[in-house]
Amino acid sequence: MKNLLTLKKNAGGQKPCVLLISPGIIKWTDMDFGLPHLVSIGGYLQEHLDVRVELLDLNYEGGDHNHLQRTLESLGPFLMIGLSCFSSFDYMRVMTLARFLRTLYPDVPLVTGGYHASALPMDVVFDGSPFDAVVVGEGELPMREITETLLGGGSLDKRIYGPDNIQDLDDLPPYRWELLHRYWPRSRDIGRKFQIYLSRGCPYKCTFCMERAKTEYKWRAYSAERAVDELRRLAHVTPLNDWVVNLADPLFGFRRRWRRQVLQGIIDHKLFPRQYWTLTRSDDLDEEDVSLLARARFSIGIGLESGSPQMLTAMNKGNTPDKYLAAMMRLARLSRDHGLNWASNIIVGHPGETMQSMQETKSYLYELFTSAKETCGWLSIDPFRLYPGSYVHETMSSYSDRCGTRFYHPEWWKSWYDGPFQAEHIDPSHEVNFETRVNFMYDAYAPLLREIADRFQGQGRSIDRVFKRSLNEQHRQMSKQARLDVLKRGQRARQSLASLPTASAETTPILHFPIGLHVKNPMTRLREAAIRRLLERGVLRTDTLITALLRVAPETFMSDEKARNMLNGSSDLSGPADITTTPLLFQALSMALEALEPADGDRIAELTASNGYISALLAELVGPDGQIVAISPHGWGDTRRLRKQLSDYRQVLVRRGDPTVGPTDDGPFDRLFVGAAIPRFHSELRALLDPNEGRAVAFLGPRFRAQDLVCIVRRDADIEERLITRVQVPIVIGKHGWIQAKGPTPAFFAARPA
Repeated sequence: MKNLLTLKKNAGGQKPCVLLISPGIIKWTDMDFGLPHLVSIGGYLQEHLDVRVELLDLNYEGGDHNHLQRTLESLGPFLMIGLSCFSSFDYMRVMTLARFLRTLYPDVPLVTGGYHASALPMDVVFDGSPFDAVVVGEGELPMREITETLLGGGSLDKRIYGPDNIQDLDDLPPYRWELLHRYWPRSRDIGRKFQIYLSRGCPYKCTFCMERAKTEYKWRAYSAERAVDELRRLAHVTPLNDWVVNLADPLFGFRRRWRRQVLQGIIDHKLFPRQYWTLTRSDDLDEEDVSLLARARFSIGIGLESGSPQMLTAMNKGNTPDKYLAAMMRLARLSRDHGLNWASNIIVGHPGETMQSMQETKSYLYELFTSAKETCGWLSIDPFRLYPGSYVHETMSSYSDRCGTRFYHPEWWKSWYDGPFQAEHIDPSHEVNFETRVNFMYDAYAPLLREIADRFQGQGRSIDRVFKRSLNEQHRQMSKQARLDVLKRGQRARQSLASLPTASAETTPILHFPIGLHVKNPMTRLREAAIRRLLERGVLRTDTLITALLRVAPETFMSDEKARNMLNGSSDLSGPADITTTPLLFQALSMALEALEPADGDRIAELTASNGYISALLAELVGPDGQIVAISPHGWGDTRRLRKQLSDYRQVLVRRGDPTVGPTDDGPFDRLFVGAAIPRFHSELRALLDPNEGRAVAFLGPRFRAQDLVCIVRRDADIEERLITRVQVPIVIGKHGWIQAKGPTPAFFAARPA
């Protein structure tokens, strides 16, 4: 009880707080609003325990790490923090955020759960992990057990809790949508669809699906009356006609009687949003179901997955594939009669796929969508993706032995960069490799998508704009450029595989700084993507440097265009580019800073401070006890601008001078940074280095070709040079540069920024 009493005292008598966090998603353009999984867990804890629950959705916070820290401080103190690892695509970001939370709150227990955590619990709870416990399966009962343990003064010892799933969903309290109080005032500005669950689980055993990892094979639902009542409650919280309501059940309406009762209840109570969207199967839908779905304002997604009986059997999509395919044809016909819109998804390149099975699917789909003048459906085409917890994931070696499948990235979720691509980068079989699959997919289905767009029959309502966006997005994804991009990524991935170390939860570098907070800011996304690329390639290794690169925004110090070029590695160096007009490319900068090894308290001279970006990075790295002397090669006006840019960094001195000479009156320095090309590292620069292990990085070599990035260490009179890489960079203009500065060499003026 001591822990509980202390918490209440620190919180001014408030109930102890359980904080539940959704890390957000990188795809920010069409986000769902609602967090029903966290709302359900939070409501269950409040119903049964004397706790306060707060929810944070990092999609919608819209701030940086400082904003997040202030928000957390306003909500605490915390009994526990739960962080959802809902998807494998979230894994690296969740681990990074957990490290950040652990730094802020070293004594607060951290718990995680979700699909990935349920499939691979040892990925999140291991020696050195920031998490104290992981929940496998559904969260309500295990989170209650954890909370009761903490309220009683107990501790968590790297335990796995669950699975312990709710068998009767009517035992759950009603959704407490008031837990989203932070977001309701601006809910329509931050989400287009509202998400709610009316059932859980799926009895089918599709080989590619990870649903089995979390909810097992048993389908459970609220009673039909309770399901309709939940929608009525929601309608009292927010006008339904403002939303597309996503009934996010793994399988909506598995039982026919339940399905029809819920649909009739929606119609009777006029619970009509702009549109309902849900996933179901076509093989149990007859004309009465199609009519009810259309009248209840539903659109449905059907996981068709293949048009080949052979592949449907291999995917475990049913015992009678011919009847399954015939049911989809029946649905297409009935939907035209009743005005029901639907989408069908197929998977291209499932392990074991052959040219024959891909041709069979193509023929079936052309008949499905073009046998009539109009269609109420559209097509979603996905490559096979390897998901942890799926049957394929658990039996990869069997597929490799039987089919010749090659999984290039068997633990892709532990990669810093391009997880969605790595998840699909496989050779499906002896007969079909990655390139064959990609080329077939684009050749076969780009023309069909155009046909579907021309034949599509909407509802004559505003929702047709949503359908049109989906059709256009599919068409965009099947463009010639998209195909080339995918093939190039495959080529680059194979070339780099031999040099990349095998990742593991214990060895993959995990940051202590949160990423993905500014998902709506394109420059932040671009910067984080560039950093993740370099992490993946092993260029970035030092936690403090990675944190500095994440903290400092280059667009603060240069134009957005220059920042984009720098981050993308696309600056034009073919002409007369010098450091005053062209920034150092991001990979070259990162490699140079890794070699420089700045440390707390160092004195560093940046000789090529054409803007304040690199000096700001160095200031972050040396801390408040260090000092940066930034040499500006510009005129007085630009020098004053540079001082203003760096005014927040009190440890930075800005001087105007010749970057090839440096501040000869102010040495020696622990570190020297020359961020552009010079012919050689001459004696005047060597003299600036501290004789006791003074270190410099510089780019040495020809003006119009790639130069050597060299790390130089001074030990008394001895100079040691080490080649890091060869890369072309801008040049330096000055006394010892490739171009001599016009006029006299400017004097050095020491001045602290205002």
